[in-house]
Amino acid sequence: MMKIDMQAQIIYAKKISFQEENKLSPQIMKNCFHTAIEINNILDTENKRVAYFFIDPLLDSFEAANRFYFGILECKTIRKINTYKTGAGPIQAMTDAGELIKNDLYDAIFIFGHEPLLSDTRNYGRETIKKAMEIFEDVGLIECYDLLARQLCRETDISNDEFRELTDNLFNNYSRTFRNKLGTPLDSSRGKILHDLGTDLFCLTDCANPNIDFAGGLIVANNRTADQLKIPKDRRVQVSGSTYSIVEGSPKSIDSITGKNNNLFPHLKDAFLRAQADSQIDIIREFQNKNLLLEAYTCYPPIPIALLLATGFVNNINKISEFLKHHEITVTGGMNIARAPWNNPALNGLIEVTKLLVKGNSQYGMVHGNGGIGEAQGITVLERP
Repeated sequence: MMKIDMQAQIIYAKKISFQEENKLSPQIMKNCFHTAIEINNILDTENKRVAYFFIDPLLDSFEAANRFYFGILECKTIRKINTYKTGAGPIQAMTDAGELIKNDLYDAIFIFGHEPLLSDTRNYGRETIKKAMEIFEDVGLIECYDLLARQLCRETDISNDEFRELTDNLFNNYSRTFRNKLGTPLDSSRGKILHDLGTDLFCLTDCANPNIDFAGGLIVANNRTADQLKIPKDRRVQVSGSTYSIVEGSPKSIDSITGKNNNLFPHLKDAFLRAQADSQIDIIREFQNKNLLLEAYTCYPPIPIALLLATGFVNNINKISEFLKHHEITVTGGMNIARAPWNNPALNGLIEVTKLLVKGNSQYGMVHGNGGIGEAQGITVLERP
């Protein structure tokens, strides 16, 4: 068993977003993340070993990480910097951070993301954004999602109409959570089916790109560093397990992503089982006992459906609708409702679950990340000590 000092602890979690373009200025971000700046300065003064991870935005990529850490968090020098390019990136970053701390290679890791999607859309035009979002030359991303949905229907032996009903039930689950969270009704429609893009199983409101500007991040540290920073123990959240698994991702390998009916999304199942083993808890039992917060990745319906089936939360696709009536599968209300664009939804989920655990809402939390068209899957298990 690892020494307590070498367990990764989240000691800071913060985010900010705007629905008006060009409002998320450098000074506003500096003001929002002033505590992170102070922590960074202390760690630098104490000669702590610090790594900086960044969730890539849609445009500008690596330069965005430099601008953020040198310009916003006021770094003077950086020994190690990693960038992560998919929706599973925040889980990969958390997994890598945990390994660095467990092996006593670093004392603290910053994991931040800044996605000015709204401003970039207005500044560079929708066509530039649309082109940047395309992964494959010959097949559009939404077409890939549609292919994934069709393959999942075949493997689970449900009709297109049954699938559409299930997607409505998923959306109702997200919107109910949002309504309960804010105490206000959801000001959003279900969204149109995108017939003009050659799809009929993918709906607009399932897309993970709310038109906002977002920035947020976490600081992960070992206990020794957390003690030196005088972070109260009840303000820390332990990273009990974090893993990811990747298979080939292309329009021609959809079946390798979905797997077979008796083994759906095997890479997601693998990530879940390994994270559960590391955390040494029974995730489903804790969830059933209302002692675990779940944040599913909700971009397009096959992914949360796969999460529920591959992990064993539900053992038959025909039972999912009933399950959704009684259990919240997000704490945020889902991606578009919860407002975190492009590669940042899982980062947003990690921040939200961390805050809720600190408040004492539950003992555990599980955050799911999905990358590409489903080929990258990750799970992080968090625990309130």
